[in-house]
Amino acid sequence: MINEEIVTISDLVNAISAEMVRLDYKPSVLKQYHIVWNKLCTHSGERHVEDFSIQFGMDFLEEVLHMRSNPLTEATTHRWMKAIYLLSDFKRTGIITLRKPKREFVFDDAVRIPFQLYIAYLKSIETSDAHIRDTSLYLERFSMYLAHNGLAGISELEAGHIHGFVNSLAVYELPTIYHTVCMLRGVLRYLYGEKRIQHDLCALVPRIRYNKKAKIPSAYTKEEVERMINSIDRGNQRGKRDYALILLAARLGLRASDIASLTFSSFMWEKNTIELIQQKTGEAVVLPLLNDVGKAVIDYIRYARPKSDSKHLFLKLNAPNDVMYANSIHHTVYTRLKEAGIRIPPGKKHGPHALRHSLASALLESNVPMPTISEALGHSDTESTSVYLKIDAKRLKACALEVPEFYGFIKDMGGVSDEA
Repeated sequence: MINEEIVTISDLVNAISAEMVRLDYKPSVLKQYHIVWNKLCTHSGERHVEDFSIQFGMDFLEEVLHMRSNPLTEATTHRWMKAIYLLSDFKRTGIITLRKPKREFVFDDAVRIPFQLYIAYLKSIETSDAHIRDTSLYLERFSMYLAHNGLAGISELEAGHIHGFVNSLAVYELPTIYHTVCMLRGVLRYLYGEKRIQHDLCALVPRIRYNKKAKIPSAYTKEEVERMINSIDRGNQRGKRDYALILLAARLGLRASDIASLTFSSFMWEKNTIELIQQKTGEAVVLPLLNDVGKAVIDYIRYARPKSDSKHLFLKLNAPNDVMYANSIHHTVYTRLKEAGIRIPPGKKHGPHALRHSLASALLESNVPMPTISEALGHSDTESTSVYLKIDAKRLKACALEVPEFYGFIKDMGGVSDEA
């Protein structure tokens, strides 16, 4: 709720500006918002604050943009729209919205209860959050299809619905089709087992031939990875933070989601280990706290990490210093690759997972055995790791040799564990 003293739209802008100053937003950030809000105040005059809404703001932006001789870039247009959304949220709640909440998946009334029960069942058998999120998305699409075709209740589900939905997937890429039909087979099996549908419709779901290992992993050479790492200027806050999180990806192969989930308690300094639960698999993994990684993390914590009560290690540098999520970490790696002049061909991965692939590639090139690589990457077995064998055929032969262990290779890369 907004303060009673806020009467006009200009008052609303002044109030949100004061709150952002109180939250220690950087002047450069405030300046970007005020470019939009100052124009809005001029446009609105003494209009009452109740006149302001997202639609009012969008109409204002459209009018301003039409008056410009040169069109705004896509990034600037997005930033201007964000200023309107932020102001609208502040009017409604009286607080600065840090980020949009995770979106809720919506199921049609006809299938809502059985689909929600299926999600609850997946949670009860400790299915990973990532898998549940993906399943919810595919179920939402299935729900929309059934609603469009007039399904009144789950008990009326029949063969025609299954065939029609599968045919509607033709607009998607093969991996999406594969995972969608896997979801479909699972939910149909559950519904039949719970006697919510009369017939077992699983047999109607086609078997899609798809092997995710058919794709060659994106990997950068050891020289390219080191060039990127060495190009980072650690004389500023952003450089110290980026250097630390990129070392975690490049030296230890951590996924973006795992880097984002790191907390202070993940670092066992007395044991020189990093201990965490992998976000993708839900499995615990213990990794060596390499010397250069540890020093980079300490340097970031002491001299670059914003003051915050958050338990998470990596934070955004601009107020209100929100936690860095996986997409922000992915973008950080991409930006650093570009700044280092590393060529990124179309279709090649360019986030922490590419550095994970690159680590596996370098280990294979150094003849490290597959079980050791599996352990280093947090894989439960060598089957998951075998995808990296396709990076280069000659490395397949090397895996049969008696070779040095993983940590010896890491030492050659510049990262070693401190001895107790």
